[in-house]
Amino acid sequence: MDKKSDQQRYSTNWVVRFLCDCKNLNKEINIHKGIAQEISTHGMRILSDHQICDQKLIAMQLMIPSLLNNAPFKIVKIIGNSIDTIKKEGKFQTEIEFKHFEENGMKELEKNLFQLFKQPFFSQTAQHA
Repeated sequence: MDKKSDQQRYSTNWVVRFLCDCKNLNKEINIHKGIAQEISTHGMRILSDHQICDQKLIAMQLMIPSLLNNAPFKIVKIIGNSIDTIKKEGKFQTEIEFKHFEENGMKELEKNLFQLFKQPFFSQTAQHA
């Protein structure tokens, strides 16, 4: 996300599941969970227990919480590229650049970011806090 630093990032705590190809490290391929801590329409930072190798393609499922009570999560499927991983809070924080969204995933992400962070009610509440 560094090369797109002009892109607005939003602080989140959304669950993300990802598939990391660890065959080169003689490890099994597993689905891991993490938290998307910062997100934009171009990438995100994931905090997880799993160290993601740099410059690897990662298949992800971003779980976007619904704005409606008791409604299911929106699942957005994304292919991304890991840029950098650092140790943080005893875990691993990885910078991911989005490469491909399945179906209408990009529009779904944009819509939810707008609803959560850019509508006037939320902006006014944030300014008064």
